[in-house]
Amino acid sequence: MKETTQGKLSLRAIEVFVAAIEEGSISKAAKRLGASASAVSLQLSNLEDVLDARLIERSSRRFQLTAAGELFAPRAKSILDEVTIAKAEMSSTSHAPKMDIAMAVIEDFDSEVLPHWIAKLQNEFPQCNFTIRSGASHENHAALSSRGFDMIIAADNTTEIDWIEEHLVLYDPYILVTSTPEITNASIEELMNLPFIRYSQEQLMGRQIEAQLRRVKNLPSKKYECSSTQAVFALVEQFNGWAITTASAYLGANKNNLFGSPIPFPNFSRTIALYARRDTMREIPMKFSQHLRSSLEEVFLKRVAKSLPFIKNNVRLIHSSENSNH
Repeated sequence: MKETTQGKLSLRAIEVFVAAIEEGSISKAAKRLGASASAVSLQLSNLEDVLDARLIERSSRRFQLTAAGELFAPRAKSILDEVTIAKAEMSSTSHAPKMDIAMAVIEDFDSEVLPHWIAKLQNEFPQCNFTIRSGASHENHAALSSRGFDMIIAADNTTEIDWIEEHLVLYDPYILVTSTPEITNASIEELMNLPFIRYSQEQLMGRQIEAQLRRVKNLPSKKYECSSTQAVFALVEQFNGWAITTASAYLGANKNNLFGSPIPFPNFSRTIALYARRDTMREIPMKFSQHLRSSLEEVFLKRVAKSLPFIKNNVRLIHSSENSNH
């Protein structure tokens, strides 16, 4: 390994390299890291100079690892994991260093659960700086897979991945959402004659709802399909229709005075969990999930009892003793 005028091997350069290979482009890596494309390119060039090897073949037509890059990639990821582990281990000491934690959280928790939870985390982990992004569950899972975030709060995607640890926190039941109170008592046959507003199938929630409708052999026509709860609710109100959503989505986004009621077929729910890369943050994900359950109990469950009393027995926290991998 040689030294150059650009300096020695840096952790930032390794982070840039990993981001570039996982995102598959300089521009996407720059967006993930909050840097300019030119800064990312410079870091990669400096890293290659220090290692005295071309790591990535990059041009307007080609972006792929070289043989040297293939060898260095697992080492680079291991270095980043070891740094994360070290910071996590030191987080409980009196001389804990500052630790940046990036989290992607389902948007349903934005207005009430998230601020309550972050306040709890800040009390126990005052050395942590939090970067928080709101997004749909499938987007959050993708963000964790690409190392863009350290932890995510998302619905269960039903796929077991050995490098992810899962901390289940909530059973979130599905409900009927309508624009007028008269529709809340409608039968499934009557609902079929009214506009149904779907969640898009890219959404985990959309796929779960569609699967349940197939199970009960009732599939409304596919006329309206939206990628966000806010859009679904807006169209329900606009067309005097109906939708199926969850308790958390309803309480997190109902700004249009829509009505929630029981679904006229067998109950079903989604599972909300905290996810992190396995064994890289030690006890932090478990502690974060404990605080999340506390916030859900103090904020979310109280709102359920007040606004959606018909499902209060179906909404349930999932305690750490019930998690199979802990």
